[in-house]
Amino acid sequence: MSKRFFKAFYWIKLLSKFVSVQLIVQALNLASGILIIRTLSKEEYAYFTLANAMQGTINVLADSGISSALSAIGGRVWQDPYRFGQLINTAMQLRRYLAIIATLIITPILFWMLIQNGASIVYTFLLIAAILIELLFYLNIGVLRIVPRLRSEISLIQQLDLLSSGSRLVLIATGSLTILNAVTGAFASTITSCLNNLLLWRFVKVTVNTEAPTNEDYKKEIIKTVSYQMPNTIFYCFQGQITIYLISIFGKTENIAEIAALGRFGLVVSIISAVMQNILIPIFAKCQSSSKLIRLYFQIIFIYVVIAIVLLLFLLKFPNQLLWILGNKYINLNKELFWVILQNLVYTILGAMGSLNTSKAWIPHPFILISLAILSQCIALLFVDLSSIKGVSIFSIISAIPGFFLAAYITYKGIQSINNISLKEQT
Repeated sequence: MSKRFFKAFYWIKLLSKFVSVQLIVQALNLASGILIIRTLSKEEYAYFTLANAMQGTINVLADSGISSALSAIGGRVWQDPYRFGQLINTAMQLRRYLAIIATLIITPILFWMLIQNGASIVYTFLLIAAILIELLFYLNIGVLRIVPRLRSEISLIQQLDLLSSGSRLVLIATGSLTILNAVTGAFASTITSCLNNLLLWRFVKVTVNTEAPTNEDYKKEIIKTVSYQMPNTIFYCFQGQITIYLISIFGKTENIAEIAALGRFGLVVSIISAVMQNILIPIFAKCQSSSKLIRLYFQIIFIYVVIAIVLLLFLLKFPNQLLWILGNKYINLNKELFWVILQNLVYTILGAMGSLNTSKAWIPHPFILISLAILSQCIALLFVDLSSIKGVSIFSIISAIPGFFLAAYITYKGIQSINNISLKEQT
């Protein structure tokens, strides 16, 4: 009993410390977002949103399952600096190859979307330059962050998050006093990512053998995961930004700014997401006991659902006060606020289920996942108006429904496979 008590006390202390820092981090991020929203015109904020959305798409395509393989393999070799270094360098090499391909595909699309929504050619090139420079840092960060996560270096993770959110706020606040537009806002984020990358590299070089050569066995295992997960990644990297894409095509430029501004309140849920990504997922990835995995899985998802319900209730109680924070340009979006937040919460919970599965390399067959999603979207098209924010949000929510059932089934099969392996070892 005393052992369980001290273990519970340890986790409560660890989580409370991490969450307290994350509250500060998310407050700084929210302040940065609100400052940009209130300062920029709807047109400028629409450009900023499109650039960030497409940068996110490139980053996801550059990963395409590499993070899943990193987590799964890293859970086995993280205590060996040489083998861990081989894994890091192998993943980095593959990520850069995929980034080149993704950039060549997505950049022309971003160029067209910006021009289509009224941006000048010079302005478009500057925005693209800003996000592509930042992408270079993201490629490193996306791989290197696995090192402090698996080593449970919570203090370093907190420092990185505070550095990122704090420096971004300072740069944006400075820009608001001089000149703040979509381009300067994008370059502020680029500078922040550069600082984050430098601090992370400093830590990794003293804990992992960064001179270790790439490993062909790791490369084959990563490529196997990537080849299996890539169809899902390609589909869902666009699915995750579907509201931005649809509203930019069927709606107005100002609608892009509105749906992105309303989505800023989803940052509240990112506190628990940060806890999960940096503390709970590494634990889940390293756990090899089926009974413990089941308990961990349901505990994590339960926390997400409770937070989602509390946030929605708060939203229903104080919509006018929340919209006031965004400024007068967005004050009349009461109904739209509910649907945008609900959509964000739905995808946050679905993302949590998917992250837990991919951390163990439990990946659904792409044909099943994509077929179910397309079927649900075809049904949704019969009922929604894609030129409105509410309609696009409902369309997105309906599209996510099959994913919940499939993610739950994949988890069941994954835990069952671990249980079968345990039984075979015992016999």
